[in-house]
Amino acid sequence: MRDRKLLLDCLSPLIVCILVPSGTMPAAEKVWPYSAPVDAEPPRVEKSEWISNGIDNFILRKLEEKGVEPAPEASRRTLIRRVTFDLVGLPPTPEEVDAFLADKDPKAYSRLVDRLLGDSRYGERWGRFWLDLARYADTAGLEGDPDMPHAWRYRDYVIDAFNADKPYDQFIKEQIAGDEFHEEMGAGPLPNPEPEHTVALTFLRLAPFSEPRGDETRHELLSEMTSTVGSVFLGLTVGCAKCHDHKYDQIPIRDFYRMQAFFSTVWMPRPDPGDTYQLGGPLPAEFYRPGEKEWAEKLSAKYTKEHEAAQKEFEQHRDELKEKFKQTGKEAKFFYKVLRDPKNDIFTAGEVRRLDELSSKANLLKQQVQRLRPVAMSVRHSYGPPYEPGVPTTRVMIRGEYDNPGEIVKAGFLAAIEGDEKPAKIRLDPFKRWPTRSRRMALAQWIASNENPFTARVMANRLWHWHFGQGIVATPSDFGELSGGPSHPQLLDWLAHRFVEAKWSMKAMHQLIVNSSTYRQASRVENQTAFELDPDNRLFWRFRRKRLEGEAIRDSVLAVSGRLNPEQFGLPIFPALPGDLAETVKYSESKWNTQRGPEARKRSVYIYQQRTLNMPMLDAFDAMVCETSRDRRRSSVTSLQALEMYNGDFVNEEARHFAERIRKEGGSDPESRIHRAFELALGRPPTGEELTKTRGFLEFSGSEKDSDDGLSGLCRILLNSNEFVYVD
Repeated sequence: MRDRKLLLDCLSPLIVCILVPSGTMPAAEKVWPYSAPVDAEPPRVEKSEWISNGIDNFILRKLEEKGVEPAPEASRRTLIRRVTFDLVGLPPTPEEVDAFLADKDPKAYSRLVDRLLGDSRYGERWGRFWLDLARYADTAGLEGDPDMPHAWRYRDYVIDAFNADKPYDQFIKEQIAGDEFHEEMGAGPLPNPEPEHTVALTFLRLAPFSEPRGDETRHELLSEMTSTVGSVFLGLTVGCAKCHDHKYDQIPIRDFYRMQAFFSTVWMPRPDPGDTYQLGGPLPAEFYRPGEKEWAEKLSAKYTKEHEAAQKEFEQHRDELKEKFKQTGKEAKFFYKVLRDPKNDIFTAGEVRRLDELSSKANLLKQQVQRLRPVAMSVRHSYGPPYEPGVPTTRVMIRGEYDNPGEIVKAGFLAAIEGDEKPAKIRLDPFKRWPTRSRRMALAQWIASNENPFTARVMANRLWHWHFGQGIVATPSDFGELSGGPSHPQLLDWLAHRFVEAKWSMKAMHQLIVNSSTYRQASRVENQTAFELDPDNRLFWRFRRKRLEGEAIRDSVLAVSGRLNPEQFGLPIFPALPGDLAETVKYSESKWNTQRGPEARKRSVYIYQQRTLNMPMLDAFDAMVCETSRDRRRSSVTSLQALEMYNGDFVNEEARHFAERIRKEGGSDPESRIHRAFELALGRPPTGEELTKTRGFLEFSGSEKDSDDGLSGLCRILLNSNEFVYVD
């Protein structure tokens, strides 16, 4: 009997393999995160008077279990500054602060939240977070870093989507399968996708791109799409299974290529004529936002006219220099070589600089006209035989090598979630005229399903992370084994259910989160027990003090100086670079074409995202241009930040305008000026000590020769304070 039992134990795995039909897996209980979210009732707590909504029950229950008191509520002045920065990314005005402080209605705070969520600046703030995830840039990166002239339309699509509170499930489908919304049930021609959906599909083309290398590049493109969709929407590092089975999570290499098969019929337009980098061309996408078509046509006509004039002026000046060169008796073929020689004795530095300025101006205007074409950097499905290739065979690529094919696989969803490896059901038209369609839509519908255990959890966790500075799951794009799991699993499941119940409304989730007592806690609190037990604040016993992102710092400087351009949407902007860097790129092949007017003072979300050239100020504050999807930003503290804020051209210029604003709005009385400066920069009046010291500073500065009465210095000091760049 013992020998028989031993034999059965040895053979049991083989017996399972024989008895279980192909494409299925033995039933097993799913564990987090593969299990479905459980909609648990908010737990009972002792300190029930602290509760504002269900979030607080889950947070307080854990605190009470650990014997930790939550922090008291932050002051009203702190709250309006916190929630205004949080929802629109700019400081509240002194008038807004005063109105909120004077409003004694218990619902004043919730009304403030509703007003901010209805503000169109909300989309600019929260759209920026999504652009990080989407690895957004206006250039392709890598060698040459070529311009992607139509990427800006995706940026505007994202801002629009957040402002309109587009349901998140719809948002997912548009970015993965915007060209496959129409279900063709007849034998007629396929309709064109909606222009907005074509623009949304830019999401799939935002990865860095080098000149094509045939099958190798195709393999890398599809793999990148698969990895990004997995991490952004599912919070799983699917890309780790490209070359081998995932080392930590239940994602075998087969699953990576089964997911990649959904993208196998993606078709990208061939490059435009003259595209030396061979990036791939755009697809037609009419301007669809109200008034946008008229705006684009008018601006294009203006830039076209200006380009013709600039090109003519450039050619005239060039011909004058050529004639001057001809008179020296040198051969014409050496003209440009001598022109670029700084030691030449034929042309003055001014003549060469003028030629470069005219050339740069003409190139910029030509580039702007190109950006205003009614097209999008998008993809579509192949039309299939007999017009274009049909559904290709997808194989596991051994070690991830494009030319090392292994077994054949069919499009299918992750087995760890589904419980089997059955091929996905892809709905085709009744006549099977378009066998290449609906593959990505099948994937998008599965991801955006109410039943998918990851999608609602992952986005709810992202929203929590962006509000609190840390997620319930610490790694927002990795819910796998290495994430360490959620600090409050029941809360995250509860939030996921509320998200779906709210019909995937992100604004509903904002309201729920920022109206909670958990969110309204003070950040500065003495609680030695809590500090010792939970130094990283994973229990959320206080609010986490946050440093503003680079974009919010720049925007706040402009808002306080009174020079922020509120114009929204449109072409990328090119603010001035620091002097040394500006001279380096000014006459090079760089895509950066500095603007000096009000258009350069729009919000930072509109700044041209050049992968090889970021604004140093934004870079210093960790606002890097993305190469890959980025779920979190660093919040570093470096000496470069102090140098940018105190010595940088931008802050010093805006400090002067800030001072001029104080002179106009603060009157002639020094004390009134000081009060106005503090209220604009920090959202509060000065303390008695600050007032005394600041008056002394102004009196000392005003006594100096050629002084501007010290206001610029005071304004620079306020912009350099910790309180300006941190939010409690």
